Amino acid sequence: MKPYTPTSTQPTLLFIPDIGGFTQFVHNTEITHSQHIIEELLEVLIDANEIGLVVSEIEGDAILFYLEGKAPTAAELLAQVQRMYVKFHAHLKKYETHRICQCGACRMANQLALKFVVHYGDIAHKQVKQYSKLFGKDVIVAHRLMKNEVPHEEYVLLTHQLINACSSWVQIEQAAWAAPESGEGTYDFGSITYCSIPLDPLQNHVPEPTIEDYSLPGATTKLVAFETVIEAPIELVFDVLSDLSARHHWMLGVTGGDKLNSRIPQHGSTHRCIMNGDENDPFFISHNFETSSELITFTDTNLKDGLVFVYRLRRIGTAVTRAEHHIFMKLHFLKELLFKRGLKKKYQGFAEGSWQNLSRYCKELVEEDKQPPAQILLEPAAVA
Repeated sequence: MKPYTPTSTQPTLLFIPDIGGFTQFVHNTEITHSQHIIEELLEVLIDANEIGLVVSEIEGDAILFYLEGKAPTAAELLAQVQRMYVKFHAHLKKYETHRICQCGACRMANQLALKFVVHYGDIAHKQVKQYSKLFGKDVIVAHRLMKNEVPHEEYVLLTHQLINACSSWVQIEQAAWAAPESGEGTYDFGSITYCSIPLDPLQNHVPEPTIEDYSLPGATTKLVAFETVIEAPIELVFDVLSDLSARHHWMLGVTGGDKLNSRIPQHGSTHRCIMNGDENDPFFISHNFETSSELITFTDTNLKDGLVFVYRLRRIGTAVTRAEHHIFMKLHFLKELLFKRGLKKKYQGFAEGSWQNLSRYCKELVEEDKQPPAQILLEPAAVA
């Protein structure tokens, strides 16, 4: 075995955004959707990085970022905190306005909070085979500081070790959106002094979600009108139909999918159906969801090709659903010519083949007592 050689330490910034309320959120809500929501929020935080932070590891509900070298200024760090906070809460606001699912996870997502711990110290990298981990007392300090006496639900905590490390650190009051509050914690390694800044004032910077209009004006020429009866409950059929990542299970010619902007179907969900594996593969936006216990409708729009797919599901029995599929097109002279020369027949065959596959797939799920991955709850579960 190769002998372990300690790595020399380097001055390093440790930057940890942590999603508050995570434990209760996961324990008390639908586990699959809560995991999807947390994953999306962690990705939002990573994408909001603009000062060169490096991800060391994902720690459940938190991300351990680091940045070697000179400590950033207060203005740079607080600008980064503000950017992550605004992006985080903008995503939650959009989730609230665009969601379809009424499960506990989706309804409670807007109660999640965000806090930050930022520290600076001498850090080493410990290499175990191909894996590299941060190592040293100051890594422990940063993690211990996640448990503190700061009296706010959302805040950024900055250690004095960080503040004292930067000669160009301006007076923090000039860069902060609220007055810093001093604090001190005693841990197994000794006491740590810090200042904290509440994040509540940043709510004023969180934009209201834009309700996009994905309709396609002029798409009034009907290519296809097709309907069938599916031997499955309306809820299961809708789960399968609205799950963009599962289109390859039933849609004719589709082998996979990508370019999803959400793991849980919602207004404005995007998806590319992989058919030929090139840029000409169709790209759809799902929107205009109208759901009730008896009737569900929604639309998939392909803006590039000028196609609109309208789906309508109607409950006609406990485990029987009538499904309708209408395809509309916005025509110009060339498309109208192609339409007359066989395009209509092509789309009719596509619809019939796809819906036969959909009917067979849903029936198999019922017979095998399996749940589709999306598991969209259309009405809030009754409280016992």
